[in-house]
Amino acid sequence: MDAVTEAVRAMYTQFPYPAGGAVLRQGTDARLLLSRAARGRPAGRPLRVLDAGCGRGVGLVGAASLQPDVEFTGIDLCTRSLDDARLEVERRGLRNVELAEVDLMTLTGLAVPAGGYDVILSSGVIHHLADPGIGLARLASALAPHGVLSLMVYGKHGRESLYRLVRAIDQLVPRDAPLAERLAVGRTLAQQTDARPLSAGPWSDQRTIADVEFVDRYLNVHETSYDVPGLFQLIEAANLRFLGWTEPADWSVDALLPPGPLLERARALAPVRQFALVDELAFRPSLEVLLCHPDNRPRAPIDPRQFAREALAWNPESCLCVERRNLRASQRIESVRLTVRRRDPVTLGPLTARIALLIEDQREPFLFGELVQLAAKQGILADGARKAALELIELDGLYRPHVADL
Repeated sequence: MDAVTEAVRAMYTQFPYPAGGAVLRQGTDARLLLSRAARGRPAGRPLRVLDAGCGRGVGLVGAASLQPDVEFTGIDLCTRSLDDARLEVERRGLRNVELAEVDLMTLTGLAVPAGGYDVILSSGVIHHLADPGIGLARLASALAPHGVLSLMVYGKHGRESLYRLVRAIDQLVPRDAPLAERLAVGRTLAQQTDARPLSAGPWSDQRTIADVEFVDRYLNVHETSYDVPGLFQLIEAANLRFLGWTEPADWSVDALLPPGPLLERARALAPVRQFALVDELAFRPSLEVLLCHPDNRPRAPIDPRQFAREALAWNPESCLCVERRNLRASQRIESVRLTVRRRDPVTLGPLTARIALLIEDQREPFLFGELVQLAAKQGILADGARKAALELIELDGLYRPHVADL
């Protein structure tokens, strides 16, 4: 094990990360992630997910609890964190989770299943490796040909105010000082200064966070952060293909610039340069992307000629909120709103709202043709049902599972 890995393991052994119990981490639904890529997985085999750098299992346990038919493997280099994860897995009686102590720089000790993992999750981990490029390439070698790798690394520009506090701590106490001393100095500095540059953007909670979070954020012994060009160089070096952002709307120039000549100029830029522009204009403390092998690609748009046979399913990370007014002899629907992950709620138009309410209780995938038949019973024409379904797909309320995931 290299010196950097040893230092990182020692830090997380002293301050096992993260604090708190299981959370329902977004972006971990395996079938939803696989639907973003063109290649579907072979039928008749278990759906396998690797959480590469699972820590204390906070996100892993949440994901496994919601997907009991998916086989999860969590790996980490910190024995103490894995012990905590095992206790939580046992406490919840989860039978679809395995844990192993593995160094991501080598993957020694990981028994990769035949055909590779369908999905690999790596959130906030590889940037702590001695060489993130080697770590990402190792993970790519464990990814199935049809697989999707969900990656989060630190964003250099979005974390600049955070790094101001890091540098201020370094001025007051050297990096080779004991971690306990650095923590005491850092916490005192955070408590006693009102310097606005240190709390700009999303980093205004530095006075109240737990010591574990403070160490991970401000006293980490090793990390590499990325701007957009650096991220794409990392992806290319690992021989992976960019599928898209986990939250595509966060990276659209249309969401940041008003209509006009400036927006048109931005739209004329190459995609990576558009993303780099967004990175300069907005706080993006993390860069969250979906990746696949080079011979895979993003899912093609729906072919209108095949739409009747298209399979649809509710996005499990979406929430439908219906406001109903109870009257003396009837009930009236006031509004129907759709929320997906961190996005602001969207109020659906009358027709789309009617279609959403028709299928709100669907737990399994269904064919668009079945939706048309259901809509016809309510007096909704097939063309109206199609337009509403397309809008729900565009809003990410519905997604298109692959055949093996029906």
